[in-house]
Amino acid sequence: MRLGMKPLPFASAELAAQLPKRLSRLAGDRAQELNLLRDEFGGAENLARFYVEPHVQERCPADRRRGLPAPAPREPAFSVLSRFLEGGQPVCRDGSHQLFLLAEAGMGKTSLLLMVKLLQLAGFWPPGCRCELFRLGPDSLAQIAAVEGKADTVLLLDGLNEDRAARGRTQERLRELVEAAWPFRRALITCRSHFFPEVLANSAGQLLIRGLSGCNCSVLHLAPLDRRQAQALLRRLLPWNGAGCLGLSGFSAVRQRTRAAQLLEQIAELERQPLLLQQIETLLEAADGRSNWTTYTLYETLLRGWLDRKLRTLQAQRPDCVRLPERAEMFNACIRVARWMERQDRQEIAEQDLWELLCEDANTCWLDRFEPDSCSLLHKTPSRAFRFSHPTFREFLLACSLISDCEPPSRPVRATDQLIRFLELAGGLAPHLGRLDFSGFNLLRYADSHGSFFSWRDQIPGKGGRPPLDGPEIIILPGGRFRMGDIGGIGPENARPAHEVELDSFGIGRYPVTFAEFDEFCMATGRARPPDEGWGRARRPVVNVSWQDAGDYCEWLSRQTGRNYRLPTEAEWEYACRAGSGAAYCFGDDPGQLDRYAWHSANAGQKTQPVGGKHPNAWGLHDMHGNVWEWCADWYAKDGYPAWPVRNPAGAEQGAGRVLRGGSWDSSAKFASSCFRFCLSPGLRIIRAGFRVALGA
Repeated sequence: MRLGMKPLPFASAELAAQLPKRLSRLAGDRAQELNLLRDEFGGAENLARFYVEPHVQERCPADRRRGLPAPAPREPAFSVLSRFLEGGQPVCRDGSHQLFLLAEAGMGKTSLLLMVKLLQLAGFWPPGCRCELFRLGPDSLAQIAAVEGKADTVLLLDGLNEDRAARGRTQERLRELVEAAWPFRRALITCRSHFFPEVLANSAGQLLIRGLSGCNCSVLHLAPLDRRQAQALLRRLLPWNGAGCLGLSGFSAVRQRTRAAQLLEQIAELERQPLLLQQIETLLEAADGRSNWTTYTLYETLLRGWLDRKLRTLQAQRPDCVRLPERAEMFNACIRVARWMERQDRQEIAEQDLWELLCEDANTCWLDRFEPDSCSLLHKTPSRAFRFSHPTFREFLLACSLISDCEPPSRPVRATDQLIRFLELAGGLAPHLGRLDFSGFNLLRYADSHGSFFSWRDQIPGKGGRPPLDGPEIIILPGGRFRMGDIGGIGPENARPAHEVELDSFGIGRYPVTFAEFDEFCMATGRARPPDEGWGRARRPVVNVSWQDAGDYCEWLSRQTGRNYRLPTEAEWEYACRAGSGAAYCFGDDPGQLDRYAWHSANAGQKTQPVGGKHPNAWGLHDMHGNVWEWCADWYAKDGYPAWPVRNPAGAEQGAGRVLRGGSWDSSAKFASSCFRFCLSPGLRIIRAGFRVALGA
């Protein structure tokens, strides 16, 4: 879809400004349809009243956050959608009439679809154009098939990431939805960026969705609010008369706006997640002077504010009640609801099930009769079921449940990007890895989205009744740009010229592969174990392995885990070794400090040493300097770096040998530097060479 064409009046900021008045005048069938939307998606009128038009862009916003070049230009979302909705049903069934809208949690995907639907419902669309909005779920194909007048209807499908029918089969589900949407005038489908298949550019620069060959569907990303948009939303939420959504007292309008502006300066997440910014009055009420804000503490504050507000309301309604539930008891009740939904793989809970769940605690058993208000955590549906007002609140409560360990889960909890983010911010993933189901979870895209460094370890199935084995520990590195080669101009000629490289996120072993790890591979495949020269095995880095041996280990590990293990490219190895440093070593230019970080000729005692015995680099990687030379995937180009692609270079197409990096136990300081390059024939096995694994997309 091209940017820059004149928009048509399907949607615009001017029409959106008239929407609240139009909605208040609806009658008959349209008023009933508005009531259904209100019941299914929450307060449609408040959305129309406070909505600020976002921008969309063709490149994922995460690229900018991890230091890559600025994304494609942003455009107002209504303008782009108006152009997309222009015209009738296309003659060619190539997918060009279908658009995927991606964003991270809380950025406003559902709100944008609901605004499009409300604009149609209010009569702003051209005559004859209809619109249907559905939450995606197991019955979606039947709902889509039942729509009448498909050729004149725009189909809006919300929340592919919440669709149970897409679990473990996202690409197949996409194909089903795309085919079901062929007869419609247009189709717009939303999904969290993390769950969507990879989007690749072909030689012509056209974006293609992996798994949807032959479909020319457009893909756009919601952009975070800029400061002007965030301030505009604050002005609507906090009007000068002080009459905001919650009707709070105790703040003058000026003081509210001033404190809100201060919070906006302190909390970058508010611009990235309009969902949170819309709760500004609750944050102002419950912030208590906090300064160390994270996504976790934001949700913690919102939950505390919501529960305190409920307690005040209960006190007003039941002044003679002997004992009201405490905040902690209400919080635990919310956790029980979240856990029930997770166990049942449901997004909502029936009223009877909620009552039974709340009655597990006598102090909360009558809360089911307390109707939620317009700013509640729980939202009642037309079928008298309850769902959380946004999926991220359920994910936060699940994270709290895992952190507090109040009730060990009966089965692993499904990992989502937001759940993992909460756990990471609350103390790290390591304690929870065994209680999470990571099937379908994209580790590298998560690192891209959040710029996160975190540890990962796959399980290798045990054979013959043996328990599962731990695979190599991996550090997931967010991608970015760095200077590769002899930056200081005093290194070897084959490391020149220094040049810019851009890498996607990847994982790399915290340590070189050890004898213990490689011996398991040998036992499983029936190959001979490499000799250890009498130095010992166990935690010492494996040696006497060729480039081909290393590749065979990676292929075996990939088969055992279902992930893409491989050798690192030379660029990935140097990026990981430098860990942000532009000096000769990860720690600086002084070779006198090498003893603290490396086993080399001056301190190794003429043999390898157990991995992890020296200081790691800034990214937690050990033995990047010294101990063993490490095989890389690339062919070696002896005349320095040729004109490689800037993005994800894979080295020369051929050469005299494969690259090794890092130096070994008998190397001097010069050979252990971050940029020094060496090569060997891929079939050779020597006592100085080992390897570490990488984890790719």
